[in-house]
Amino acid sequence: MNTPLQPSALPNLQADLVLLHAPAVFDFRERRDIYFPFLGTSGDVPITPLYEYFPVGFKTLQRYLGDRGHDVKIINLCTVLLRFPRLNFDDLINALDTRLIGIDLHWMVHVQGSLAVARRIRELRPDILILFGGISSTYYAQELVRYPFVDLVMRGYDTHEPVAALLEVIKVGLSLAIVPNLLWKDAGGVVHDNEFAHKPDSFACGIDWSHQPAEATATKSLPILEILSTQNAGCAYNCGWCGGSREAFKRIFQKKRTMARKSAAEIDFEFQTISRIPGVEHYHFYSVGSYNESPEGMRRFLDLVGQSHLKSISYEQYFLTPDDVLKQMVRANPRTSITLSPESHDLTVAKLSGRGVYSNEQLEAWIERALDIGIHQIDVWYFIGMPEQGPESVLGSLDYCRRLLEKFKGRRVNPMICPMIPFLDPASTFFEYPEQHGYRVFHRTVEEHRRGMERASVLNRINYETRWLSRQQFVDVGFRAVRQLMEAKAEVGALPRFCVRDYNARIDDALQFIPVVHEVDCLLDLRERARQLDLLGDEILRRNNTVLFGGVMNQAFPLNRHIGGRWFDEMGWDAAVLEAAQAQVPAGVGAPV
Repeated sequence: MNTPLQPSALPNLQADLVLLHAPAVFDFRERRDIYFPFLGTSGDVPITPLYEYFPVGFKTLQRYLGDRGHDVKIINLCTVLLRFPRLNFDDLINALDTRLIGIDLHWMVHVQGSLAVARRIRELRPDILILFGGISSTYYAQELVRYPFVDLVMRGYDTHEPVAALLEVIKVGLSLAIVPNLLWKDAGGVVHDNEFAHKPDSFACGIDWSHQPAEATATKSLPILEILSTQNAGCAYNCGWCGGSREAFKRIFQKKRTMARKSAAEIDFEFQTISRIPGVEHYHFYSVGSYNESPEGMRRFLDLVGQSHLKSISYEQYFLTPDDVLKQMVRANPRTSITLSPESHDLTVAKLSGRGVYSNEQLEAWIERALDIGIHQIDVWYFIGMPEQGPESVLGSLDYCRRLLEKFKGRRVNPMICPMIPFLDPASTFFEYPEQHGYRVFHRTVEEHRRGMERASVLNRINYETRWLSRQQFVDVGFRAVRQLMEAKAEVGALPRFCVRDYNARIDDALQFIPVVHEVDCLLDLRERARQLDLLGDEILRRNNTVLFGGVMNQAFPLNRHIGGRWFDEMGWDAAVLEAAQAQVPAGVGAPV
């Protein structure tokens, strides 16, 4: 192990590997020149615009490597910095007793944060090797490894065996040349490309869910108690906007088979550990990618759900779930929710986006049957940024959302709409072939994306626009669509009026302030731009602090909820230790909570 180079307010954290998840923007607490407008997150799991949701591969790596004698710690830097805003980042890094830090660049939205964290670690701790991994890291491996503060890039959708080999090599001092899938630099800075050879047909290992972050069962208002499972890597479908689609999987991982599945034994292991979670009956379970299951695999999975004691469960579905499967879902758990993403009410737009496998009439008839069978809730997502989707088309989807709310009033049918920002996924079909599909891509390289994420205006951070919607329209039309949908929900009683009033007031403020920031951010004279942004700095920071704090809300649940205790809120140290370290920082340092 390494001895930390500088004294720290935190006790040493010892590990063979520290897996660190960076916020989307590393120094968000001090940035008076980047505006984070309020919208609320679009996904099922409540997160902030820092995207503190780390890839579930962190958890599988921790178990796989732990079973082989390696000590792996996870630090979600997003959660740490949100909950302890005055904590000194340098103290945290100086307290690490490790030879290797793994940073994920899985979703491209983390590009600025991941690289900035890596740069600062190198400045503070030149004794620590810095490893990158994840989907985006694999796609951009050749570019990433050439940053002076990146030592290693591990490619792959299942990197368990290669990372185990890497840790063994580091421990005994052998050559990195024997580690599969690895790009690395030698002492002279020369890049070496080991063969990208480890591409197993099986996927990962089961996660040990029995140990949750300490605050998961603490008494607090509206706790977020959720876990998830994904049974495969890759996808059977080919949505053109998605970096996890069938064709994107082929591009990134250079593999003919587009699906790698978790074994039945490992899925069994996960459910065994779920049963040991204290207070498991209070947990919601999110089944990711269940639309990729075979009929036999889905039946087996539902049997395991039925044996668990989870409070509720939601399934993503691509097609309209058959009645016999719906009945088995309800038998397995009476609080079953289904998430559908038709993308647009317009079947032409839906088909061009990679969906469009059922009509609106078929959807409504299916909703009736599903509710009659006993499905507890149905979420229907519509996204903004699809081919041939202009402002009128977006308004058409909004009108259709109103129709669903009125037709199924009081019956837990929840339509939602959201602009697809900030990024079109690298490696997606629309990113690779933009002109063919009516897209224009502004950021193509890692460095272009990194610089884009540092722009003050959210409009300039977005990496694409379409022939039918400019970046400005994405934001203006998108935010207004969300606002109007929230109003519609208040009108039918789907949401309390006080929640909608507060939510929409924040959207209104964003709609007024976005053009102000954007005008300044587009000034060509860089010195004048910086001067004008500095004049806006207090207003930017004030608004950011209402969004980036120790809480979160989303469209589905528009109330502020404290963060901490979510499955991904692992912080390395106990909360009390971090609180004590923060107490040593003088008042006024860091962003106010």
